[in-house]
Amino acid sequence: MADDDSQPTDEDFALVDRLLGELMVKHLEMASLVGEYRDLIEEVRERPWDHERRNLVRNLPGARYNVSATFTREQALRIEGELRRLFKD
Repeated sequence: MADDDSQPTDEDFALVDRLLGELMVKHLEMASLVGEYRDLIEEVRERPWDHERRNLVRNLPGARYNVSATFTREQALRIEGELRRLFKD
């Protein structure tokens, strides 16, 4: 880890890269969820009598999306903190 007077190390950059990769994967998962939600809404549009699907739509975006959104916010803050620590200028 870089201290106050040193340059960032390969390990420091590897950490930031790993965190960014995790953030990217989570965004891709969220995009997939949004695609599923769009499909579900289209199904309800085509079959408005399907009460089970209507109940699902009523509860969108859903817990999985909300947990993922929280993760992405926290991960972005962690990345920001690591970058500020590494580049204090």
